[in-house]
Amino acid sequence: MISDTKKISGLLLSVGFSSIGFIAAITVTVLAAREVSSNPLFLGFPNAVGVGGAFIGTQIFYKISKKYSRLAALSVTFFVGAIGSVVLFYSLIVDSFFLLMVGALILGFGQSATLQSRYAASFVASEKFKATALSLAVWFSVFGSVFGPRLVGVYSNYFENLFNSELIVGYIVAMVGMLFASASVLTFTSSNSSLRNPAEVEEVVQKEIESKKDGSILTLLLVLNHFTMVVIMSATPLHVKDIGETVELVGVIISYHTLGMFLLSPILGNYVDKYGYKSFTYIGTGILFISCLTTFFDSGPLGLKIGLYLLGLGWNFNYVAISSAISKFSLKFKTPLNIRSDSYVFLGSFAAHTTLGISYLLVGFKGLVSVGMFVSVFLFLNLKKLNKLDID
Repeated sequence: MISDTKKISGLLLSVGFSSIGFIAAITVTVLAAREVSSNPLFLGFPNAVGVGGAFIGTQIFYKISKKYSRLAALSVTFFVGAIGSVVLFYSLIVDSFFLLMVGALILGFGQSATLQSRYAASFVASEKFKATALSLAVWFSVFGSVFGPRLVGVYSNYFENLFNSELIVGYIVAMVGMLFASASVLTFTSSNSSLRNPAEVEEVVQKEIESKKDGSILTLLLVLNHFTMVVIMSATPLHVKDIGETVELVGVIISYHTLGMFLLSPILGNYVDKYGYKSFTYIGTGILFISCLTTFFDSGPLGLKIGLYLLGLGWNFNYVAISSAISKFSLKFKTPLNIRSDSYVFLGSFAAHTTLGISYLLVGFKGLVSVGMFVSVFLFLNLKKLNKLDID
């Protein structure tokens, strides 16, 4: 285990730094859109464009990793994400919604690198450590959940005095985090790491129809799981402000949520390695439903803290378990399912963010939570369609 952990130390650090920056940016972006645009229908657009950037970044990541190496792909995409943070910073200085959109698009490249890091960790780990390595990479995002929103809350007044915007601190944290992520993966990856080699992934037509079907279902499960989480998480800052609370409470609630997303990942990954992914996906889907039910009946500060924590926890169970299955599926069948699945995840997130303004206006926070409950049920039903994949 120590040997495997050493192999992925650079990846773990890069995930920690980039997640601090990215979650800080996510904490303020919807509110930043409200600050620079008077049209409530556009509130979700910057995050939607950011997801589009992550989608593009994933495709570029794949091309760079095939031609050069996964290490080169990671370092480049993190660095480009830092450039996006600078543009976001400047958009608030000049009060430009257009630059906010451009910056969010470019920052999305860094998000694609953060998510692909979990697969990179799984690929270089030994056979019995793959899910644990992946879950460790997910777990290091807990630093983002703790420090990202907290830094926004602690330094918001300081930067409001400097730049006349309390939200600008989120983008300063994002810039520093992405730069440190790029430097970490370059500095702490050993010279003989397989990350320095071109990715050995080939587009291969599957011979077994059932395997193709299972690959599609795994992707659908990952997309539905992420979609449910994004819809509710993105609406939460708007709801908190609308019930008369402060941006500090937004940071606290997002911290609870992201702690649920990442804190138990290493333990969960170890159990997935031992017992397989399917049982944990059932559990995660149940927790996801309970979280939506909780916030539906209590959408005040206490209910939001509990519900958003459970939302993150259910997402975590599904994310680690399904990602582990996708990673092993990709290696076994020599197919870039990991790239395709993340691409569809980003498209699902794009849809959630794009429709946030109009959906929040039409059905409100409780309406969106109800959508989360229906999606959870649909996810559970599709999980039952999976055949027994010989990848555990």
